Amino acid sequence: MKISRRQFVKAMAAMSAASMLAACGGNSGSGSSGGKKALTFQIWDVAQKEGMEAMCAAYTQQHPDVSIEVQVTSWNEYWTKLEAAATSNQMPDIFWMHTNELLKYADNGILADCSDIVEKDKFSEISLSNAMGSNGTLYAVPKDKDTVGLVYNKEMFDAAGVAYPDENWTWDDLVSASEKIYAATGKYGYMAYADDQLGYWNFVYQAGGYILNEDKTKAGFTQPATEKAMKFYIGLQQNDWCPDQTYFAETAPGTAFFSEKGAMFLEGDWNILAELQNYPEMVGKWDVAVLPSAPTRKAEMAVPPSPTVCATRLLPATKIWIP
Repeated sequence: MKISRRQFVKAMAAMSAASMLAACGGNSGSGSSGGKKALTFQIWDVAQKEGMEAMCAAYTQQHPDVSIEVQVTSWNEYWTKLEAAATSNQMPDIFWMHTNELLKYADNGILADCSDIVEKDKFSEISLSNAMGSNGTLYAVPKDKDTVGLVYNKEMFDAAGVAYPDENWTWDDLVSASEKIYAATGKYGYMAYADDQLGYWNFVYQAGGYILNEDKTKAGFTQPATEKAMKFYIGLQQNDWCPDQTYFAETAPGTAFFSEKGAMFLEGDWNILAELQNYPEMVGKWDVAVLPSAPTRKAEMAVPPSPTVCATRLLPATKIWIP
């Protein structure tokens, strides 16, 4: 039986776990190979390649007239290559998309309308909103949610006689622990890298501020809560126990942490597995805790997730989705 792209999209959607973004983009790049419909699927995480290939294999086993090639491009090169592919009308059939990049592609007519293939009851309103263009149309299917945690070195905490971070921690505890660890060990405390997702965004939302309002029409940097959080976070680098941005220009906080030069940093769940594998000598020495909350707010004030999404390229009278 001949399988249509729409059927392919729906079948793959049924195999999806839940909430990153997947999209389809715009040229006639897919072709045929050995009598099969050949599709390309581009991702940026080599750690997920095996899983994506297994999912595609499950589909092609049921539909042998389709072949899917999973291609991996590193995060550092992914967006440059995707933009070049869009410019030359040579985009992959299926690809991962990030909420930070979605509007640029969706609002310029690059992505296919996925409204009729997304099972909306399976996703939160936030996840669906993150997959929409400025016109409210769904251009992708939620796949993963990013989670940010506080990574800490247990041995440094023990040496300073400081209790490990827990759900009751506030910014004050973060500062206090950093001071004690620095005084006892000479190692940095919390390493306040000037980053958005792995830095100040979290503190802004914990304080009750926002970066962008709900209808995406206004930035929140002049809000008192946002100003409070930004001032606090930026000010951390003024302490002896925190490296400054000149240091971070040469050494990433994760590199410093796993070199045992600092006690804490914020990390995303997408990096944890690789760090466990790349630093076997550190296994057992570190752990992950929830983020400290603003002193006047509780830990449940978590920063909204910044999911990745899968996208498909806009094809003549066809659409593709894959998580």
